[in-house]
Parts: sequence; C-alpha cells; structure tokens
Amino acid sequence: MGGEQPALKLITDAINSGKHVVTANKEVLAKNGPELFRKAREKEVAIFFEASVAGGATDFDDSKRTGSQVNLFGLRHSQWNNQFILSKMEKEALPFAQVLKEAQDLGFAEADPTSDVEGFDVAYKLSILTALAFGKFVKPDDIYREGITKIAAEDLEHAAEFGYRIKLLGMAARLKKDAISARVQPVLVPLSHSIASLSGASNGIVVRGDAVGELMMIGPGAGQLPTASAVVGDVVNLATALRLQDFASYFHTKVGGDWQTVQDPDEWQSAYYLRLAVDDHPGVIGRIGTIFGEHEISISSIIQRGVTAEAANVIIVTHPVKTGNLNRALATLSKENFLSSIASRLAIFEDSPEQ
Repeated sequence: MGGEQPALKLITDAINSGKHVVTANKEVLAKNGPELFRKAREKEVAIFFEASVAGGATDFDDSKRTGSQVNLFGLRHSQWNNQFILSKMEKEALPFAQVLKEAQDLGFAEADPTSDVEGFDVAYKLSILTALAFGKFVKPDDIYREGITKIAAEDLEHAAEFGYRIKLLGMAARLKKDAISARVQPVLVPLSHSIASLSGASNGIVVRGDAVGELMMIGPGAGQLPTASAVVGDVVNLATALRLQDFASYFHTKVGGDWQTVQDPDEWQSAYYLRLAVDDHPGVIGRIGTIFGEHEISISSIIQRGVTAEAANVIIVTHPVKTGNLNRALATLSKENFLSSIASRLAIFEDSPEQ
C-alpha cells in the first residue's frame, strides 16, 4: 500500500493493538519513523521494513558496528523511469520533455511523475537508510533535493566526454559534529565506478566505513517479485526473532526515536560541473576565472562549445569547493552582462568519505 494515508492509520492502529508490523511503505516511515518506532517500543512490538528501501539495506546494522565512521555515499534510484529517461536522453540526444512523454506512453512513468523525477522517492529511501546507518531518521523536508528535469542532452554528452555518467543519487555522510549531510541530486558519477553501470530496476547502495572500507550492495529493488520477496523475508525473520529469548533487546536497538540534525548545505564540499550560456565576447573566460578566484574556487577544466556568431556554452569542471562559495560566485556571475544563464550545475560524485 503506497501513500501516507490510510497506511499510517492502519500501521498505528496495529501497533496500538499490540501487533507486529511488516511494511514496504517508504513514505510513511520516512515522514513518521521516530513516532512509529517510539510507539512500537512502548507496546513492545517490532516494525520490519526491508522491502521499503532495498533488499540489502539491513546490512547497514552490521556495517555500522564495524567502525566509528560510516558514510552512505551512493543510492541508485530503484524505479524504471529515471533510468529510462536518462539513458534514452544520453543515447539519442533527445530533450527531457520528449523522453518523459515517451516514458509515460510506455507506462514507465506515471501521469504525474513528480515523485520520481523530482527525487521525492529517493529522499524517502534516504531517510530510512540514514536511520539504519546513523541511528536516526532525517525529515524528508530537511533533505536537500534536486530532480532530473533540468538536465539537457548536452549535459549527458559533456559528462561522457569528461568520463562520467549522470545518475540521480541519494548521499549521506556522518560529519565530525553532531550532524550529517543528506542530499538527493543528479550527479556526475565516474564511469569507472560500479554505480555508473547500474540500469533498469537495480538498486545500488554504497557504504564506506573507517574499518571496513567500501561495501557495495546491488540487486533488484523494484517490481512485484523483489518487493514480495522482501516482505515475505521480513515475515520469516519476524517469526524467527519471536522465538528468541532476547527478542525485546532485538527490536529496541534498531533505530532511534529522534530526528537527525542535518548540516547546512553551504558547508558541503564537492567538485562541480557547470554549463554557462554566455555572449561570445573577448575577456569573458578571464572574467569568469577572476570571479571564481575571488571566491576560492579552483577550476580543473574549462572549454567552450556550441559557439555561434554571438553566443557560446562555457563548460567548467571545478576542483572540490564549498557549496556556499560556489553559490556566492554564481550570484556574482549572474550580475555580469555577458551571462545569459547558468544552464546547468551538477555536483560530481567522488569516491571519498567527505561527501
């Protein structure tokens, strides 16, 4: 059963009646997790939810205990439509709107595809995974979120040229302070990384721990059979756990009852890909470099593409930079007369725990 209601009421009624719960509803858990688990502990019942996010998600508990630092820095969206849209845009150089319409005609995308293409679905899953990895849920509204609607075919082409593929990912990392970074956004993933090759209804979850290094779990995450298998698996696990003498401690230690504090997005550090539409005048690239330098942004690569008599696309790849610095640089750049638009801005996925 999808959607927040009536699922939330049914789950709450079951818990209040002393019933154990097995659910695949990610939206209910992401929006109401702390309260539901608090009620479950009071009633001494358990909530099993493997099917809500990915079949291997429960492995986070073991990963979390192996070291003091755990970072979840990649989550591949499990629905067909985003993969279909991005792949077709990349292969056939078609605009987003045209491919979305085809996905809808083929039944891969809903008539209202907002939940998927704007990243809401991934945000719900990321909230649950942060609870497993770090012990507390993140409010979906506190997760920074971007969808794929602004990606153009030329961005996919440029990404491939630089050795990347664009994927919609959810990323979370534990920080030194009592907070985590949590975001859902399309990012440039190196073609050399396994997550770049995922397709169809596959899930890919990457975990980095200070003691275990990098762990990657890949498997089907969408469709009737994978979901049903996970639900039945939870029922079997619950039946097995009920026979344990220490069952109370088993379900009491799963996740915490408070919301997780998240870091200000301006403090994130990442490399970025930018596509700027500019007037093709002398000194434009020099002025861009000056503005970036004033905001402590180091440029890794800069090229011009699509040059006409008066206009051009400037493609920039930066070294890792604080997002706040980039925001301020782009705000300054927007005041320049030569800038037509900041056509695209995408973070670059790096294989590092800082992200």
